[in-house]
Amino acid sequence: MTILVVQCRLSSTRLPGKALLPLGNSTVLDWTLAAMKKVPADEYYLATDSESCGQLAPVAKRNGFNVFEGPLEDVLERFCLLIKKTKADTVIRATADNPFLFYDCAISLLEQYNRRSQTGKCDYITYTGLPHGSGVEIFNAESLLKAASLTEEPYDHEHVGPSLYNHPENFTSVMLASPSQWNRPSLRTTIDTPADYRRACTVVRNLGGTGPYTSEEIIRAFEDDSIKFPVLCVPCVKKGKGTGHLRRCLAIATSIGANVYIPDDADLEEKDEVIDAAKKDGFSESQIVNSLPEKDEYSLIVTDAFVLDREFALKLSTLAPLAAIDEGSLNTDLCDYLLDIIPSYGLQRPANIADPSYITLPKNKRTEKLKSAEDIKSILVTVGGEDPADLVVPASISYAKLGYKVTAIVQNPEVSEKRVEPEILDKITFIKPVHNLREQLFNYDVVVTHYGFTAFEAVAAGCAVVLLGTTPLHVNLARKYGFKCLSVQNINEIGAEFSLSDVNELYPAGHFARLSPEKNDLGKFVRMLSKGRRLFCPICTTDHLTFEDQIICRTNKRTFRRCNTCGMLYMSYTADPENTSYNEKYFFESYKKQYGKTYLEDFESIKSQCVRRTGVIDYIFRNSHKLITPAVLDVGCAFGPFMDAANDAGWQVFGTDISAEAVSYVQEKLHYPATCAAFPAFDAAAEFGINEFDAVTMWYVIEHFQNLDSVLKAVSKILKKGGVFAFSTPSAGGVSGRFNTHSFFQNSPADHYSLWEPNRVSSILKKYGFKIEKILSTGHHPERFPNLAGSKPNSLKWAFYTAASHFFGLGDTFEVYCRKERDIQQ
Repeated sequence: MTILVVQCRLSSTRLPGKALLPLGNSTVLDWTLAAMKKVPADEYYLATDSESCGQLAPVAKRNGFNVFEGPLEDVLERFCLLIKKTKADTVIRATADNPFLFYDCAISLLEQYNRRSQTGKCDYITYTGLPHGSGVEIFNAESLLKAASLTEEPYDHEHVGPSLYNHPENFTSVMLASPSQWNRPSLRTTIDTPADYRRACTVVRNLGGTGPYTSEEIIRAFEDDSIKFPVLCVPCVKKGKGTGHLRRCLAIATSIGANVYIPDDADLEEKDEVIDAAKKDGFSESQIVNSLPEKDEYSLIVTDAFVLDREFALKLSTLAPLAAIDEGSLNTDLCDYLLDIIPSYGLQRPANIADPSYITLPKNKRTEKLKSAEDIKSILVTVGGEDPADLVVPASISYAKLGYKVTAIVQNPEVSEKRVEPEILDKITFIKPVHNLREQLFNYDVVVTHYGFTAFEAVAAGCAVVLLGTTPLHVNLARKYGFKCLSVQNINEIGAEFSLSDVNELYPAGHFARLSPEKNDLGKFVRMLSKGRRLFCPICTTDHLTFEDQIICRTNKRTFRRCNTCGMLYMSYTADPENTSYNEKYFFESYKKQYGKTYLEDFESIKSQCVRRTGVIDYIFRNSHKLITPAVLDVGCAFGPFMDAANDAGWQVFGTDISAEAVSYVQEKLHYPATCAAFPAFDAAAEFGINEFDAVTMWYVIEHFQNLDSVLKAVSKILKKGGVFAFSTPSAGGVSGRFNTHSFFQNSPADHYSLWEPNRVSSILKKYGFKIEKILSTGHHPERFPNLAGSKPNSLKWAFYTAASHFFGLGDTFEVYCRKERDIQQ
């Protein structure tokens, strides 16, 4: 007889009562039992403890499972008692915290067990390589009883299966590699932590239905970006700060399935109304979290906080990469990425991107502009969900006294009406906040609001716009971006009349007024950022926190910092995908796109540079060594131009590269020893029969390593004392880096993780036992000096700047030649 047993208890310490947590329209346990009921068995049991039984029995009953009570901690004994009761021959075991079990996979495993049991001994069987939480175990009932009598190990008694597979001297266990359609070892489908539970809720929300899902559906859901790259949005939900921050985060969450952090002490009075409005667009209550996550639970945390508190920002930055939208504090050093959407005033710090097109613009638009104030038939007055400065009612009264029909958005229309004089009450209609207001704006001739989302949405909708200066900052912002603005002291009849005196001034001419609503999608942009990575100083690695390092530059997809410890410039955040492939396309198509010819077509030109480099190395090395045939290892040898040049100079050459095509060319065409391996993860002695080299070279390779510490230690280890280490790299201290800084960083390739400067090389390399012998400034481009625009190459001015570039070492690349002076501790 075959029994299927799902074990369950409610006393989990990490997530108490997880089996009864709601998941879709049922509980986690319902999903598990429903999936397992599809697996053929003679009897189905929920094996639990006496304290949990009362709460679990109804769930078991409605899913067709019997309930068996046994010991709480000794789960092995619980199974043995059930086996003795049922006289079972075969047991299929699953756990209740796995609502996404692969029932089709379990059926396949049962067939494997039966087949093996008929032809030989099989005490235990399972599939390996399944998502964590999607598999089952099957074992021989009699063997389990015997295993229980042979072990006193607490681990065996707690987890059941180990009593068999951890004792191969007594039992035959089969660990089968799962078939390819189920083999996804990197996925995690179990529920053991709050993060797991939130992930499960997202899966059910995405897939819908009541389950159980097929393995194909589960895999597809867990490979979705919303699961692989989870995002937490952290809006400002403080009273008096408006509802726009929360609305924007809810819109992002609705778009990409992100979670939104709303703490229990949030005092924004309108938050429930705003959340209810978001639910109409598809937002789910399960997307709200009330406590901060664990470290690395999310791929990205996005703040829309108005002004970040430093202590809170410090906490967030330790949990995940941090991206901030329209951040107005001085704490942006803690942010890996900055996106400015609403144009700001007087901000000294740069953003990665400043682009108002990420405002969600209305699709409904007016077709004609007002010609005069006499054409105005309707005015809308609104300052968002909150009105902390109490401007809506006074402004509405001011325009109503001029005879205009006014619609005013307020939290409490009845209270606001009582503040209006009876003779103009018929001119004002007070209404509560409107869901998706931006699509209603086109119905009004004039929108009176404050500096924020509604102002830009109204401009895009073709409305005339007047801004209310809620603060001096808002007045400055309004004027800077071309809005007609009423300061607080001018919100009266005279001010209202003045604001409409020239309707042509009510249509700002900024570029945001001409944007298409299809141009940019904030949700998609945040999803792109969620796939990004925070990086550490490649020299100091994780010895200190990234935000302690000064930000040097922000570009569209990257942030660069200077290490506070060693001084290295490095890429601290990148939203570029980590998929640079150094294959044939890299050396041919990509190289040709940059230089006008393929790498092999440029081989002789590259080799000529390598002949010069070999001469420098030769001079440094042979000055202190006897006439021997020295050995050089060229790391990142590509198609071998340096190896060819060094061989011509009498060196014994060896190469390593991660490009199989390049290594194959070196081996088959140039006939030099080379290996396809990633440095430093290769064994020189095993590959070439050499433990140490007389020289190690890296030509435009060193900047590609994310962990330079391990690379430089490896170079020191395989280089003989007195040997030469030489490399070339782009220069952050050259003319482009100094005078066109943003362009230099913007154009830096996505796989250049470190940016070297000639004046800092010595101090960095000294740590690894190297002494600088020579630094050569190369790649001189006088046309990149800001004062040389329009000058001709044969002019005196051009010659002067060329000489200055060489004299001051301002080339955009440079070469380093150093000698190993001492061994270092590895």
